[in-house]
Amino acid sequence: MDEVGALDGWLPGRIFWDETDVEASVVEWIWCDLPRFTEAFLDDTFARLMRHPANSLFRRRTTLAELEACAARNPGIPPTGFIFHVSRCGSTLLAHLLGRLDGALVLSEPGPVDSLIRAGHRMGRDRQVALLRAMVGALGQARAPGQDRLFVKFDAWNTPQHDLIREAFPETPWVFLYRDPVEVLVSALNQRGVHTSPGLLPAALFGLEGHPPGDEYAARVLGVIHAAGLEAHRAAPGLLLDYIQLPEATWTLVAPHFGIAPTPEEVARLIAASSRNPKQGDRPFESDSEAKRAAAPEAVRALADRWMRPLYDQLEAARTG
Repeated sequence: MDEVGALDGWLPGRIFWDETDVEASVVEWIWCDLPRFTEAFLDDTFARLMRHPANSLFRRRTTLAELEACAARNPGIPPTGFIFHVSRCGSTLLAHLLGRLDGALVLSEPGPVDSLIRAGHRMGRDRQVALLRAMVGALGQARAPGQDRLFVKFDAWNTPQHDLIREAFPETPWVFLYRDPVEVLVSALNQRGVHTSPGLLPAALFGLEGHPPGDEYAARVLGVIHAAGLEAHRAAPGLLLDYIQLPEATWTLVAPHFGIAPTPEEVARLIAASSRNPKQGDRPFESDSEAKRAAAPEAVRALADRWMRPLYDQLEAARTG
């Protein structure tokens, strides 16, 4: 394993879990000299880095204890704000815009963080909390002069574990982003993520026994995520945000909620960036809400109304009440 002091400039990219001894698990690190992460998702940045010949040949490996030691020696940027979301609701745009603020570094759905959040069956709660803090600290190192704002967008399926994340970072403000249920479900069925594809994540992660038939599985999972966001807000209020409030809410609501007063120059930069789609190579952004609703079969509308709409309505009541 590598010396802790030799890891400056390296990013933890993956955890290889040891099923017999969790402390023997291995963290694989990738060399990275980027000043910030511009891809829509951090795992895309990892993939780009791995295309470099040197990175495919030379990687560092440490234990979990060495990951902790690295973060203790240099804890990184204190998290400025967290993004929770239901998926297919503008969270990538929000993270992209926050990344345009001065001194910002964005971790968008980082795989190693998700791996730790879903590792509760491997270790005790205190150990999991400590390692989650260490991983965010190791990924959240300042990469350029003046970089002092760190934003983390979690995977949608991490929302039900919001209590773990808030235990690790009780002082960090957060937002929960959601969208009209029919629009979310249509998008989820057209382009399925791992959480809406039966068998790719444990159904128990969402409190489900087995896999409900057909498209019901996706609707029920998304309903659970809506419910988790509502539960989180009731336990320790964050900022509830509907997709229809984007992009203006980024600089009028989200930034102030995160303790940031954007300068006129920053606002102008965000307004310019909001017209581009970060998932499509910064091509012009076009709203697809009307098209999604029009394309929804009656069966999909019924699933959205049964499993998602009641939670959406409660979120809206809490947001606007």
